[in-house]
Amino acid sequence: MRRPNAKPRYRKGLSDGWLALLLILPAALLLAVFSIYPFLQAAFDSLFRIPLVTRQSTFVGLANYAEVFQDESVRRAFGRSLIWTVSNIVVQTSLGLLIALLLNTRLYGRTLARGLVLFPYMIPAIVVATVFRFTFNDITGIASYLWLKLPGVHEPIYFLSQPNTALVTVTIVNCWKYTPFIVIVLLARLQTVPRDLYEAAQIDGAGRLALLWYVTLPWLLPVLTVALLLRTIWTVNDFDVIYLLAFGGPLDATTTLPLEIRRLAFSHQDLGLASALAVLVALGISVIALAYLWLYRRSEARLHER
Repeated sequence: MRRPNAKPRYRKGLSDGWLALLLILPAALLLAVFSIYPFLQAAFDSLFRIPLVTRQSTFVGLANYAEVFQDESVRRAFGRSLIWTVSNIVVQTSLGLLIALLLNTRLYGRTLARGLVLFPYMIPAIVVATVFRFTFNDITGIASYLWLKLPGVHEPIYFLSQPNTALVTVTIVNCWKYTPFIVIVLLARLQTVPRDLYEAAQIDGAGRLALLWYVTLPWLLPVLTVALLLRTIWTVNDFDVIYLLAFGGPLDATTTLPLEIRRLAFSHQDLGLASALAVLVALGISVIALAYLWLYRRSEARLHER
């Protein structure tokens, strides 16, 4: 039995600060091994001329960066990457928002629909690429067959074998696979919109469009910004879908920056040149990420002001 004047005894243990450090240590180690170290190694290799066959490095300083900026194929790959990224982000965001708003309504069978809409996102990229390569096959593909069945259509479309249609086709496939990510994020956010915001706006006479513009979209914007940040990073670095579908062709029509890095490393056989381009891509993505984070902080501040 404890004495009345006795001081309580506390069990000694880790402080909150040390506990937090121990909890983030595994993630920090993985980040260091798989992200920070490869970037530092690429930055170091970019200062050398490294033939793939001999691996005998020769220090060239910033000459690799100068050559990258002067390479015409790199500039064309940058233009394709810009088109590829912007078109994917715009289409995925628009479709994702529309589908999320639809699935948030009292739709009959919406539970089943919510499960089905996630289906493309769960399929591995190699399976998606294989299925759609058969779908868009020039001779046996069902897409070509259905296209020719349309009234007034007499000429086939060679989806993956013509330079002017290949990038569009790959973009459609990529949007089909990754739009569900936007849907998941926005649908989860829509479940948390306070009902009193809608009620207050309706009392003020707001209609459906006003509710969407002044209540729903501002509430979605912070989460949407984070989702767009992730999708932009992943789309710029996307390699598997675009390579497995079109292999960068025809005539380099689908060669984006990740595929161009592969070309410099294995076709041009210069790891230093490929590393220089990889470092530039990483720095560009970092600038874009800072812009997204600024937009996120601004949207959060505006939301808390309401």
